[in-house]
Amino acid sequence: MPRQRKIEFPFYYSPGKKLVHIVAKIRDEPGALANLLKGLAPMVNLLGSQSYAIGKGKAIFSGFAETLFHTDSADSIRATLDELPDVLDYQVWEGNDGLLVDWFHTGIESGNGEQYIMFPTKAIAQTYEQVMEALGPTGGDALLFLEGKKFAETRFAMYREMLGPNPSSRVEEASKIFEALGYGLSTIKVEDAGKTVRLIKEDCFECSLQTHRGRTCSFTRGLAVGSFGALTGKELIATEIQCRLKGAKACEFVLKQK
Repeated sequence: MPRQRKIEFPFYYSPGKKLVHIVAKIRDEPGALANLLKGLAPMVNLLGSQSYAIGKGKAIFSGFAETLFHTDSADSIRATLDELPDVLDYQVWEGNDGLLVDWFHTGIESGNGEQYIMFPTKAIAQTYEQVMEALGPTGGDALLFLEGKKFAETRFAMYREMLGPNPSSRVEEASKIFEALGYGLSTIKVEDAGKTVRLIKEDCFECSLQTHRGRTCSFTRGLAVGSFGALTGKELIATEIQCRLKGAKACEFVLKQK
């Protein structure tokens, strides 16, 4: 099955459709979620949903949906939820003129309790552009590289316990963490008996704003040095030999031991 980006629903806009946001607190027991979905199936088509445990034998279901019939409404959905024995509490909101907003959640949190915010990738790339304009090519490159390196080192200080006593053997797992967070897909090639690492990224997030102003992926280069340095316990240097910002099909970084 091809991998794909995870779709989040802080809001959804679809003019002409009758949209609802359904949030239910349910028992965290086998079959509870299935029974909830079975009860909702005759009334709505789910556009996106998620469920997660909140402790003490309870879980949350949150779903953005389109009603199947114009006669269905938030009130009729509430009446259905009232009849489901595994539903402990609920809220149902209707969209307004095709706009449906998540009125329930107040942010994003990982399964390990770390808080996040959603920030558009192109806006991050634009911020990097402004850094380069403000500090010039040399100063901007240095700052972004150091920030990327420090960011990666801080992250891996948190991941160290999860990766175990030999993190250098778990490079692929570490890479997949960053991929799942949206930093771009990576192809990793180890060469020269482990002395050289070649990192290829076809969708580097730093290149999402194609300005072709001559800069390269300074933050991502720092991210690579910090990540692989933390994994191997060695000081590394990195060179970006190809970059999408300069017209290449992929960004390619070569990392070597100092």
